[in-house]
Amino acid sequence: MRLRYAVQPHQTEAVAAVVDAFDGQPHVAGPSNAPLRIGADRLLANVRAVQSRQSLPADATLIPSAGCPVNLDVEMETGTGKTYAYIKTIFELHQRYGWGKFVIVVPGIAIREGVDRSFAQTAEHFMAAYGRKARFFTYRSRHLHRLESFASDPGINVMIINMQSFTGADRRRIHTERDDFQSRRPIDVLAGVRPVLILDEPQRMEGGRTLGALASFRPTAILRYSATHRIARNLVHRLDAHDAHARGLVKRIAVHGVTSAASSEEALRRVQIREAVRAHLEQEERLRPYRVKVLSLFFIDAVARYRDYARADGKGDYARVFEEEYTRATGSGTPADVHRGYFSIDRRTGRMQDPDVPDDEDAFDLILRDRERLLSPDEPVRFLFSHSALREGWDNPNVFVICMLKRGDSTISRRQEVGRGLRLAVGPDGERLTDPALNELTVITPESYRDFVAGLQREFPRPPEVHNARSPRRPSTKVPQKALITLDSAALITACVTALNTRLPAAPPRYTITTAAGTRDAEPGLSATTTHDLLGELATGTGLTRRTLATILTALHPSVFAGFAHDPRAFLTAATAVITTERSLAEHPLP
Repeated sequence: MRLRYAVQPHQTEAVAAVVDAFDGQPHVAGPSNAPLRIGADRLLANVRAVQSRQSLPADATLIPSAGCPVNLDVEMETGTGKTYAYIKTIFELHQRYGWGKFVIVVPGIAIREGVDRSFAQTAEHFMAAYGRKARFFTYRSRHLHRLESFASDPGINVMIINMQSFTGADRRRIHTERDDFQSRRPIDVLAGVRPVLILDEPQRMEGGRTLGALASFRPTAILRYSATHRIARNLVHRLDAHDAHARGLVKRIAVHGVTSAASSEEALRRVQIREAVRAHLEQEERLRPYRVKVLSLFFIDAVARYRDYARADGKGDYARVFEEEYTRATGSGTPADVHRGYFSIDRRTGRMQDPDVPDDEDAFDLILRDRERLLSPDEPVRFLFSHSALREGWDNPNVFVICMLKRGDSTISRRQEVGRGLRLAVGPDGERLTDPALNELTVITPESYRDFVAGLQREFPRPPEVHNARSPRRPSTKVPQKALITLDSAALITACVTALNTRLPAAPPRYTITTAAGTRDAEPGLSATTTHDLLGELATGTGLTRRTLATILTALHPSVFAGFAHDPRAFLTAATAVITTERSLAEHPLP
């Protein structure tokens, strides 16, 4: 499959924000970038004009960093195409001002490979728009001849480089005179063309050593692209999570929180894996008419839980459990064909390794460069396991399920992981599917629904659209709006909570899968029971609004509310009767 690209307004806005910040800079083409000819006052006025038209706070001054006076921040929600946006920005800066030397700095191999693939995939698209192609390459200290053409060619030239290549163990090579490079230092050749630096995920490049090393490039300007900036400089464009969801640019999120009052870690993970398989198969069934290939991504706590070289077959616990649950759900006799692990591989040993260690040239990802193949129905792999190699810098438009088989991550990590599945789906012809009905990401987490959503929302300037885990397109009870009444006085709510806690029996602890719609039962050794739209069915039976009912249910004693998971139908019947009685008393109080 070949991905197809189209001009999109939100990306065009991001491009214009950067390019217009340099308004007044004369067009000068050549083998090196012309230095800035407009003064600081004009630059600041341009930045403030861009900020004003986007309703962003106006900066009082330009904020320098890494030896460069011009540092522009672009905030774009994950999945909205920031790589495309900065590639197009490169073409626009060259067309408008003549700048043709760009260095893209990335914090790791996964992002580096993704950027490289994006240049290759968009080449024809931009050729059609601008009548030229960008020459791009990945910096490697063993191939310094690429720097010669980069420095001398007058066209658009882009170098992609890992920050470890100039800050890590390999940093001496770029700062040392080389006999095989005419006794020159590679960094001096790069600095001589005054490149525009583009930092992809700059929040990982804020250390003193990294900023000092960036200064050695003598950049004309620094452009920073991220969804999660840690340090604010001159922000010229913002497309945050709320706006991205409101404009239909990313998938909606449905959260399934798998919890239990008493559980072993092993049993909890099995329930999660079973839930992921179930959600995946549901998505496949729903999207089959559109011929969309569905992928699911598991984030795990240790590589050995998936690939265990101490065992004869090399399978870790998660791989074994997955194959058991997949076979249980599908009857397939070849479950090993449908899942793979995405981890760094050491070329010397051929074994997967923990990617938390610093990236270097001896480590590479198993399947990163073949990710388009995953979109083909002919490729059997549909379930992907990763530790953290895919946390940022990798995404695939057809990831519809993400399962968190771990605990304790920061909210930044949580958002990055969810972001791997936010990109809008593509069909068999490579075109984006913009219909919201076809774009929903299911996130399965060992946290409660409420805790996970609260943690996710802490990372967003405004709450994202986190939806009912049961899609409204699936069969459910639809309550006519005119049949609902708003009777949410404190007295009624208190009366309902007291009556339910008193009259409904407490249930034994169970594994529960909680979504925005309610809770359903699951056991480590049994399949999950039928899903009920808890709020919808109670609203139908009682005539109260979902909001009022949600307030009542969240105030119940946990052991009473657990009765829904234990026996959903009995709980709904009893709760409906109790609430209806209390509502009647509230409307027609006894004399």
